[in-house]
Amino acid sequence: DKAKQKNVYRFVCPYAGQFRCSLTNLVFVMEGEGEVLYNTVSWDSHLLERLGCVMQPAGPLYNINCFNGSISGLHLPHCEIFSEEDMDCLAVAHYTGGNIPIIDPLKVTEAYVMIDIKDLSIFGLIKRMIFPPSPVVAQVLVFLRPITVRQEENILDVHLLPWNVPLSEVKDQHAENTYINTSSKCFLIPGTQYRLCCQPKRSTVQPATEEFDFNFGPNYHPTFEVFVNVRNKEVKLSLMDNTEGREVWVTRRVLTVTSGQDVELPVHTRLTGSEFVNKHRRHLIQKVTSVMEIADGLCAKGMITTEMYNKVHVTEPCQNKIRVLWKALDSGGDSV
Repeated sequence: DKAKQKNVYRFVCPYAGQFRCSLTNLVFVMEGEGEVLYNTVSWDSHLLERLGCVMQPAGPLYNINCFNGSISGLHLPHCEIFSEEDMDCLAVAHYTGGNIPIIDPLKVTEAYVMIDIKDLSIFGLIKRMIFPPSPVVAQVLVFLRPITVRQEENILDVHLLPWNVPLSEVKDQHAENTYINTSSKCFLIPGTQYRLCCQPKRSTVQPATEEFDFNFGPNYHPTFEVFVNVRNKEVKLSLMDNTEGREVWVTRRVLTVTSGQDVELPVHTRLTGSEFVNKHRRHLIQKVTSVMEIADGLCAKGMITTEMYNKVHVTEPCQNKIRVLWKALDSGGDSV
């Protein structure tokens, strides 16, 4: 379960075993039945200073509490792509009682750092910065901002984030926007400049380039903004390494209209009903043949009188019927 008003996660396990949270991908090793509450907290400057310049955050910071049971182990998801030289670069910082002991992993897999735990409080992955920056697993998240009545452009917010940042945290922070579900996985190098490309080319992307960094909150601001004409129902996005000029996130089709919606044009570019019929009057007079059906509906709604209905009925040919009806509607103004 997830609390509605704040980013607090909760699960109840019925028996001993390993349980994975589908929102954060944390795995809890439970000794028996129990209830766990946990939430993300900030890597504030005070905590970072105590880590020193050799360490940096490598995942979100989690505050974990367990009731009516106990946790014996924790598996924290990471986003590293290991070589033989840097398998031991990850550890876990444990903030408790004003101290920050560093816990070395029992085991590191392609996806998780596994530790045994005795006391609960705040846990976060850290990385020893003893090697040059190397690619990590990352994600490209796309959100559509709500469109206002007078807006001529859709705005897409594009986030470049490490793979182990929970999507639920980003969605909660941008709840007013619509998350666009697309294949998001890619491989990025921290400290490298990237460029977002968009088709159609008339679209605008800002900034032109941006650096990918390890952002684990508390704020998840968009890396790029894309401005697209409101008439375009889809765009194509791709991400390029700006230094090497190679594509790191291949072109994706992104719909700028959510399911069940149509593009609503800005009010100053839309034609009202009266403006439409006035603009196309000559063509409508020649094309409309079901004049009496229209007159039936107008009469039933009290928009024309019975006398006018009868006048339309006896008028011939069809083109003259529509002219008589038009004259009656004109006299009623735009509301009719």
